[in-house]
Amino acid sequence: MPTTSSIRIDLDALEGNLEAVAKAAGGGIPDWKRVCAVVKSDAYGLGAPRIAGSMAEMGVRTFAAYHPEEALSVACAARGADVLVLMPVHQLDRGGAAMHLLADGKLHFTAHSIDQVRDLELEAAGLGIVLPMHLELDTGMGRGGCEDRDALGILAHIRQSSRMRLAGVMTHLPDALDDADSARDRGRRFRSFLEEAGDLVPAEARRHAAATAALHDSTLRFDMVRVGLAWTGHHPRGAALTPSSISLKPAISWWSRLIQVRRLSAGRTIGYGCTTTIDRDTVAGLVPVGYADGLPSSRTGPHRLVVHGQRGAVSVPVLGRMNMDQCVVDLTDVGPVDAHADVEIISADADSPVALPRVAARSEVMPYELLCGLSARIPRMIVTSGVRREASQATGLAVDPAESRNRIGFG
Repeated sequence: MPTTSSIRIDLDALEGNLEAVAKAAGGGIPDWKRVCAVVKSDAYGLGAPRIAGSMAEMGVRTFAAYHPEEALSVACAARGADVLVLMPVHQLDRGGAAMHLLADGKLHFTAHSIDQVRDLELEAAGLGIVLPMHLELDTGMGRGGCEDRDALGILAHIRQSSRMRLAGVMTHLPDALDDADSARDRGRRFRSFLEEAGDLVPAEARRHAAATAALHDSTLRFDMVRVGLAWTGHHPRGAALTPSSISLKPAISWWSRLIQVRRLSAGRTIGYGCTTTIDRDTVAGLVPVGYADGLPSSRTGPHRLVVHGQRGAVSVPVLGRMNMDQCVVDLTDVGPVDAHADVEIISADADSPVALPRVAARSEVMPYELLCGLSARIPRMIVTSGVRREASQATGLAVDPAESRNRIGFG
């Protein structure tokens, strides 16, 4: 049975976004050594091995994941790259693939506390390896990491250990978009700590901070920037809707199609609870997408979808409540429409009414949250620029050149 929905990942946009990040991090000249691509939560539900493998081919040499298992899959896909494990880890995987990567120093770990560091030191000694470590200084996030008073002791312990080397010192900025002045203060605090640490932080150790907004402020970039949503072509929260000096292009889109078109008379109610009554004769379309697919109910008025009718793309409102597997849209003003016309749920056009930040804002969630909530049952397609129409043998889903893309991968 042909699929009725797909999430498309545009490799050209992805590469352009990463190059823009590398250029910003390098002060105008792309410097891939200064880029750490965060691909935690399975690359925000898009498929971490698939995404990381593509990024590695583009030039990214450092990645960050949260769980060790995820880091292992990323390291295997992005051959030769370093992968930083963000969570506090106390034990090491002794499996074959993990042992190879550990021996080569490709799996890096984050130091959060002295007890955790000592546990890892014993693990490394038992395996006869040296672990690359990144100290995380908590400058206000209040979750992982350590306080200033503990950090110097951890650095001293790592320095004297024969089973560890300091590969980096890092922090995570909690308010880089909400309060730029506060973010700069935290950046200054991080710099002050590095100055206080002195020789405990060797020159080859990378200083790095996480927050896409750090790309806009040179004082927050340090030696490397960790970016997540930026590689998808978006900025978190309100910055996603404001002009930026960094040129990013949305790389993610979500497509479906109509599966039914019918006429409803004025006065009819739509959906559970009869919350919507139509005041005119209406052409209603059924789209097989609902909250089980990851499109939550709108909190700020009706959701909108973009239907591609015979006269072009038209934004239409969702009528009634969002359902588990489907929703109803008003096609009355679309004009002639094919029975199985394409429908955009999330658009790769930054100005579209269904651009990721706008869909997220209507649901009162962050873009990250919306991406991570997309159901695994929706096929993910890797696409790239092209002019030839190609149908997937696996699903029967065609990617139209009018959408400016050809499918080259599927998973």
